[in-house]
Amino acid sequence: MQLELEALQHELAASTSVEHDAFESLAKTECTQLCNRVMIHLPREIRDMIYRHLSTSSEERISREYFRSTLDPVTKLHTYDAGRWKAKHHPEHYWDVEYVGDDFFRELAENHFRTSTFMFGDDSGLIQRFLWTDQMQAGFPPKELVSRIEVHLNAMTFDRTCCIGYMFGCAVKPERLQTAVKGSERLKPGASVVVQFATQAKDEKKKKEQIMTACTALIPSLRELKVAGYKVGLMIDKAVEVELDDDSGDYQLKQLREAEDFVVR
Repeated sequence: MQLELEALQHELAASTSVEHDAFESLAKTECTQLCNRVMIHLPREIRDMIYRHLSTSSEERISREYFRSTLDPVTKLHTYDAGRWKAKHHPEHYWDVEYVGDDFFRELAENHFRTSTFMFGDDSGLIQRFLWTDQMQAGFPPKELVSRIEVHLNAMTFDRTCCIGYMFGCAVKPERLQTAVKGSERLKPGASVVVQFATQAKDEKKKKEQIMTACTALIPSLRELKVAGYKVGLMIDKAVEVELDDDSGDYQLKQLREAEDFVVR
């Protein structure tokens, strides 16, 4: 089968533009007919199984690159084009409406946002921008469906605004930690918000200081989310869970034996 596939790919690469266009037209027709049969004959529960296989991601990383313009192959300029953007970030043919049809694509996108885990860094405003922007042109903003996000933060940052910070790193400011989780309150009710904080310290005293900075900066916002009905978790170095149930403002650290022991509450 692999040899047949390689032979077919070789023939396709050697084909003329006319042959290539004819093959692409046939592929779109065949795929559309197949997807139409799936939509007509299979119940939504079975279709969701197909969508989870195609579009669910355990770690979909969202950075500022996610929103950037793409290179126009003709003008060689970076401009924004929705089709070109989708071809770059989701190149598989099943993300193309011309192959799968509008209804199949919409349900595929719904599953992607509903079942995937979206991961963010410490970029201010990025969560809110992602949740409110229909980048895929699916007909709805992700905030209506996204149910799981993770925010990955670090005790040190390599700040490009100064030479020392860029070369050697500097301690992250509490304000930067706080703004990194802004926008989480825009998620749908009951969604999961997990913050993963990584220390970078050579001695135990420095590590404790970094943990205290993170807890002091993050716990108030995370407790507000928990009170609002979200499932919230704060984990240190993938080994220590921060208990968020104490309303006094204090916090407790729980050493985990395995990462699987971490439970979002």
